[in-house]
Order: sequence, then C-alpha cells, then structure tokens
Amino acid sequence: MFKKIFDFVKSRLFITAFLLCCIFLLSILFWFWGSLVAFNDIYIFSSSFLRFSIILIIWLIVFLFFLLKPIINFISSLKSEKRLKFKVLKKEADEFIYKSKRNFFLSLKDAKETWKNDLKTKNLPLIIIIGNEGAGKSTFINYSDIEYPLSDSLESYKKFHKSTRNFALYVSKKGALLDTEGNYFSQEEFFKPASSDEIPEDDIDKNRDFLIKKNIWKKFLTFLNKNFFHSKLNGIILVVDTIIFLNNPKEYSKNLIRYLTKRVNECEKTLNLKLPIYIVFSKLDLIEGMKEYFDIFDKKISDKILGLSFDKILSEEFLNNEFKELSD
Repeated sequence: MFKKIFDFVKSRLFITAFLLCCIFLLSILFWFWGSLVAFNDIYIFSSSFLRFSIILIIWLIVFLFFLLKPIINFISSLKSEKRLKFKVLKKEADEFIYKSKRNFFLSLKDAKETWKNDLKTKNLPLIIIIGNEGAGKSTFINYSDIEYPLSDSLESYKKFHKSTRNFALYVSKKGALLDTEGNYFSQEEFFKPASSDEIPEDDIDKNRDFLIKKNIWKKFLTFLNKNFFHSKLNGIILVVDTIIFLNNPKEYSKNLIRYLTKRVNECEKTLNLKLPIYIVFSKLDLIEGMKEYFDIFDKKISDKILGLSFDKILSEEFLNNEFKELSD
C-alpha cells in the first residue's frame, strides 16, 4: 500500500497538480498581503493593478509551460488526415442511424394508424432478430404468421431484396420484431488484422466497413434505451442457416457462438438488461426428406414449434425427456 502511495506521489500528475496548487495559493497570498511587503519603507506592491499584472504574468508563464504543447498537439490533430477520415466515417454512420430512426418511427406510425385503439405499444414486447447474412431472418418473419402493416416503401423493397439492409421494425398486435442486417451480427469478419497488435483504427481505409458497422450497431442500441415498447428489449432471436451449419467445419459454429456472445453482451450492457436468447434453425425444409416428413401432418401440427427450452441447469434425464416428446 505504501509503495502505491509513494509511486503516486512521484508521478507526474501529482507533481504537476501540487505545483499548480502551490502557485495558486501563493497568488492568493500575494494578492491579499502583497501590499504589506516593503523595501526601505517603500511599499512597492501597494498598487492592486501591479499585483494583478504580476499574477497574470506568472499564470501566463505557467500556461505556456504546462498547456501550450498539449493545445498545439490537439489543434494539429484536428487537422490530421486520420481525424478527418474518422469524421467522414462518423458522418456516414450518422446518415444510416438517421434513416434507421426515421423508418423505426414510420413503422410505429403505420401500426398505430392501422390498429388504432387496439394497439398499446407499452404492452408489447420487442424482440431483436440477429444472424448471419442470408440466414433466413426476413423469411422467418414473413412465415411467422404474424399480421403487421407493411408500408409502401417496405413492400416495394421486399419485392426486389431478399435480405434486410440496416434495421426493419415489424409491429403487430401481439409484439414487435426488429430485423437486423446480417453484417451487424458478424461485423468482426470485416476486420482482418495483419498482426496480433493491430487495432481497427490503425488502418481506417482497410477497416472502414468494420468501423462503420460497429458504430451504427452501437448507436442503434443506445437509441433503444428510449424504451418505446413494454421494455427496451425483451429478447434476442438468433437465426442459424441449418444447411450451412451442417456443411461447414467446427470453426463456423465457434464463430456463431463468438458473435452471439458479443452481440448479447453489447445489448445487455447498453440497455442494462438480462435477456432471454432463442435460437432458430432455418431452412429445415432444404434437408433431404424433411419436406416430405412435414407433409404427413396437417398444417396445424406442422406449424407448431419444433424445439425445446433449456433450464439453467441441464441434466441428461431432462434432455432425454424433451427429445422423446419431440419424437412422439
């Protein structure tokens, strides 16, 4: 403990702060009692103007000694090429965020105008849907049998685009789904460092897409803090492309877990919440024989959720019972 105190006393911060306090104290003493100083009965500091001028000169010297260099460096950094690039990136990210917020409010407005008094947004849960590009997030929403109003712009967009760009809000009477661009989920794939000590800011041009996606994702989560629904966020759904999941090496599933962990931590930290996580395996109908299997059942049965919920503590008996119930 004494070593820490001794190290702190020797630190540049402490010495600088101590010197500034001493100079400040001496300035106060000189201002109030400097007029009493005399040489051969001559009170040379009796003039308040003279005392003020001396104090001002001393503090100008202090300013030049301690602060001039940092200020010059700061002004230089404002004009630096890297800072200008960051400014351009921030501006581009802000444009995306503006469109996201605008479309978010337009979706809310469309829902309120459609459902009118039947819609109480403060009673609705909000679920965010994440996953890799092309995993089937938008298809999951389209085939979820949820009724929601579709604006003219969104309807036209969905005719020509299979994947969501940026963010898209879908509001129904029972809840709201927030579809997200796949690149926000796997944003780390845009960062390919040449060495282990490289950070994204070292090469803005090379890591431009990563920095933009990261900035947009972070700002949009902050936007959700305004709490438009029952809660800021009520859950996270990860959509996984089953075919890609089965046909790729183990590294693919490890990356999925890594990205999921990062995104969940960011959501919970930004929104100060603990969130339930749901994992949906999409495109099961593309597995050989799966379509024919579900054709055996009527629509009511085939539309049911084929899945299970994990308790905090898993046991072999629990899993066996759940899988047996699924197979029955």
